[in-house]
Amino acid sequence: MHIVPGDIMDCWGLCRATLIAEAQHALVWKVHARDYGSAALKLYHRADRGNEAASTRLLSLWQDRGAVAIYAEAGKAVLMEWLEGPTLGDIARDGNAESALQVFSEMAHRLHQKPTVAFDELRPLHEVFNPLFDCTFARDCPDALQRDVIRATELASNLLTSQPQVVPLHGDLHTDNVIQTPSGARVIDAKGYLGDPAFELANALRHPNGMPDLVRSRDQIERCLQLYSGALGVSRKRLAQWAAAKGALSIMWRGHGTVSAAPEATLLNLLLRAADQ
Repeated sequence: MHIVPGDIMDCWGLCRATLIAEAQHALVWKVHARDYGSAALKLYHRADRGNEAASTRLLSLWQDRGAVAIYAEAGKAVLMEWLEGPTLGDIARDGNAESALQVFSEMAHRLHQKPTVAFDELRPLHEVFNPLFDCTFARDCPDALQRDVIRATELASNLLTSQPQVVPLHGDLHTDNVIQTPSGARVIDAKGYLGDPAFELANALRHPNGMPDLVRSRDQIERCLQLYSGALGVSRKRLAQWAAAKGALSIMWRGHGTVSAAPEATLLNLLLRAADQ
């Protein structure tokens, strides 16, 4: 049974804690805060908050652009605004994918329409992708997948050495990390990367989650490439290349460094084809 430590409850004047999400790296609770009313309490498993170490600072810089408000933080704990409403992923899965993706692209544009000052805690993209260059292949890895991962790894190498500029990036911007509240769309769960603006929506090409037929549609991939590249003002081809590179990285992560048969192999191949156009 998970319990919020008493010192955190006392320090921030919290009560009525209800566990609402168990992620790989953190637990999220809905709480009542003495100073804020309803709030979200995120308790990380690691004291350094893992790959979200820079999240709160970046979200605070973006608060006037639609990011969730950060109320307080200490060690493993982050207290933030409670956002009521479905994610854009939920809206898409309910049959309104087109409108959800339009709102999503508008939010991405809003985040990046003006420069954001970089800071030391942001993780450079080359550090994020370094493990991909050392990945291995299981004996049962299909030949086609192995070829595609090697090709995507080559793309990643070329992209990293040719970044036109480096800017602060959310790092995991997709439809399930944007909540549609009564007052508008709001962004949550940033990683906090530093790199090529064209990377920002690479992972979004693999979403909405739970809609594989839509995501693997060549027409849908092209629509999203056009929509997202326009929203960010980046090259459609470069975005497609980053999407393929990120797809390979995700497959490698799931195998803990070893690539074997993967359900996303088809999507990776489609993204590589789009990157070649």
